[in-house]
Amino acid sequence: MSESHPATHARLTFHDALMAHPLIRELWHHFPENMFLVCAEANGHFVVDAANPAQLATIGRECIGKPIASFMPPATAEAIYGRYRECVARDEPMRYEEHVAFFDRHGNEQFGYWLTLIVPLHNDPDDPQRVTHLFGIAQDVTELRNAREALERHNQMLEARVEERTAALRRANHELTLLNAQLEEMATRDFLTGCYNRRHIETLGQREVERAQRYASPLSALMLDLDAFKQVNDSHGHAAGDAALKRVAACLQQALRESDLLGRFGGDEFLILLPEIGPDDAAATAGRLQRQVAELAGISISIGVASLRHQHDNLDSLAGRADQRLLAAKRQRYGQPHRD
Repeated sequence: MSESHPATHARLTFHDALMAHPLIRELWHHFPENMFLVCAEANGHFVVDAANPAQLATIGRECIGKPIASFMPPATAEAIYGRYRECVARDEPMRYEEHVAFFDRHGNEQFGYWLTLIVPLHNDPDDPQRVTHLFGIAQDVTELRNAREALERHNQMLEARVEERTAALRRANHELTLLNAQLEEMATRDFLTGCYNRRHIETLGQREVERAQRYASPLSALMLDLDAFKQVNDSHGHAAGDAALKRVAACLQQALRESDLLGRFGGDEFLILLPEIGPDDAAATAGRLQRQVAELAGISISIGVASLRHQHDNLDSLAGRADQRLLAAKRQRYGQPHRD
């Protein structure tokens, strides 16, 4: 390369500056990060004019006076050229992180991440505005980048684990909710017929009594049992008796309103509460239930009817009167149900 070549002139000038200023020379030789000076040639190429020992150690080869493409893969060299051209065009410092691949002195491709600062310089007396050089400092952040990526992967793994455990917790809570619902169902329902059990029908029934008393609304109760149920058990066994109870319960559930309450009171007795139903309608309902159970289940039932007396009644007295009417109906086995 001749003495008149701009790059040669620049290298001599830079070398002279190092020799002339011991502090600058010490900084150049001992600065721990990569420092380099690149000549921006008029044809758009970039040639390394100077590199401090840290830069040379990173590259692992002599690069002074060589274009960047001679010791870096084409894709990396082109990416670096793009940054350099942008800096020259903008004529202002640029700071960026870059992923760089380069060839070491053995020709092996190496990879790393650098945080780079490049500064445009002007060293053309004939054209003071032209960027002739780029001075750069590059800090190797490969370990930091790898640690950050490892931390991100670890966080993603933790997030996935948390999400998995959260999903497992949701499933467990859902199963617990279902189990609690099953337990509540078992605690409130008669296992054989599916109707409310006696404890729960008494709880719900007392609430209905209190509501009817509060709003002065009618409420009636039906107490019913299966005719000749003992003979069914004695003649055909308890399995036949259980089947008869299930058929009667199914017919009653189908025939009653959603607001009506049906519970197995004990043995073959069932208690029905009819909100908003007075004595006459309650007697009509009882007759309808008798007919439907006889038609659909083939079983005869007897029913006692009682209606709420607001001043003095509670569930026990209401159900007690319905039970008395049931006993009277049993004495007139096929007669009309008694009512208040």
